[in-house]
Amino acid sequence: MIVMRWRMGTKANFWKEFSDDNGNRMSYTGVIKTLKANRVKLDEDIAAFAKEEYGSQFKEIFVYRKNGTLHVKTKPSEIAKQYWVLQNLCEGGDSDN
Repeated sequence: MIVMRWRMGTKANFWKEFSDDNGNRMSYTGVIKTLKANRVKLDEDIAAFAKEEYGSQFKEIFVYRKNGTLHVKTKPSEIAKQYWVLQNLCEGGDSDN
């Protein structure tokens, strides 16, 4: 996660984002926690958007099979992952949930 974020911009931009108001840099753990929180929020936003965009079709499209039975996905991270694939924004495969 950190490497991907580091490569997205400049070193100065990275530390501007991951420093406090006094310019003190976050620890490795602090950066990881912040990135994870950002990802969780993004997944939640995408999942809500997907539910709105697909409406009544959501329960037919965002599903997974378990023990031969279809279930509607509820995990924001899994919904977001499938949404990215449906939008041709990334490659993906089948997921168990």
